[in-house]
Amino acid sequence: MSSLSNYFESGEQARQKGHFRNLVMLARVDGHVSDLEKQLLQRIARRLSLTDEQVTEILNDPDAYPSIPPATREERYERFIQLIQMLVIDGRSDKAEEAMVRRFGVELGFTPERINEKFPIILEHLRNGMTRDEVLTNVMS
Repeated sequence: MSSLSNYFESGEQARQKGHFRNLVMLARVDGHVSDLEKQLLQRIARRLSLTDEQVTEILNDPDAYPSIPPATREERYERFIQLIQMLVIDGRSDKAEEAMVRRFGVELGFTPERINEKFPIILEHLRNGMTRDEVLTNVMS
């Protein structure tokens, strides 16, 4: 981390960075970050209010950022949806990527049973073109 202020960041900032780190790790798992994955990372970084410097730091050393689960059920689902979105953004996924999404789902606080229930539903909705917000509304109801 580049500055002293990073040591005094809020819990929310740490959670945002940890989530972005998970997305970076997922994008890299197949050894290549596609242009579509980069674009999604940029959109999510903006949504998470991460600065360009923070994004660069996380991209350069993702292991320096712990994964901290969000406090609310809605945020957990939103992050799980974003992970699955990253999984399918380039039109292909493999078992290693899927296993990583499932592992991150457990880190978010989901049970393996809940992941097995919701993962295929979210995947289908995203492949059918639903927006993240539409998917979120659907899986939380």
